[in-house]
Amino acid sequence: MKSIHKKSIAAAAAVLLGISSFAIVGAEPSNGASELNGDVVEYNAKTGLMTADGHVVLKHNDGVARGSHAEYNTKTQDGLLTGGVVADQGDTHLTCDSVRFFGGTQVVAEGNVHGSKGDKAYEGPRAEYSTDNEYLRLPAGGTITTADGSFTADYMEGWMKENHARGVGNAYVTSPKRNFEGGGDEAEYFGEESGKVVLTGNAWAIQDNNRLKSQRLTVYLDEKGQAQTEAAQ
Repeated sequence: MKSIHKKSIAAAAAVLLGISSFAIVGAEPSNGASELNGDVVEYNAKTGLMTADGHVVLKHNDGVARGSHAEYNTKTQDGLLTGGVVADQGDTHLTCDSVRFFGGTQVVAEGNVHGSKGDKAYEGPRAEYSTDNEYLRLPAGGTITTADGSFTADYMEGWMKENHARGVGNAYVTSPKRNFEGGGDEAEYFGEESGKVVLTGNAWAIQDNNRLKSQRLTVYLDEKGQAQTEAAQ
């Protein structure tokens, strides 16, 4: 085992920053200058495992991630960053207790997760992200926020490319700029379809003085923010 103090390791930093810390908020990794710094950095050439402890700072291009402990396996491309993780790159930001990634395509952030990119944000106890299809899952519940409003449920998943999200359990959708709110046992939001919201199970919706209740309620919010509804018993 080789121990190096305050040593830069470009390959590990590129993977940790480009794939784990910033992929989960939608930023694209890119090639460029990278470094990994810590009070103590160790590398095992036989196993491919490198670790960093104490004041860990990872840099890649304009991205910076900080924590207290980092691990990366050059053979499996699995990695971990823990200890009050704070990561920033451009307009993306992530804070959590830990970030773990697997094979360069699957990312899991745990503990007080707060992520944002531009006008989109999410939060929850755990966030899982696939870099292949930009699929985000909040298995223990949470909130996804956009410029249009917010969406909360006990379980959530989202397809970021399509601006499409689904929530199960105590689902609640609100759009202040459209003066709209609604909820139900389940809710599904289709952002590419002029703000279409489908509420299922004890569904309800309110806009201005209009109140609706149904077992299944479909609301189309037009560009002017007006609701057009389809209700089914």
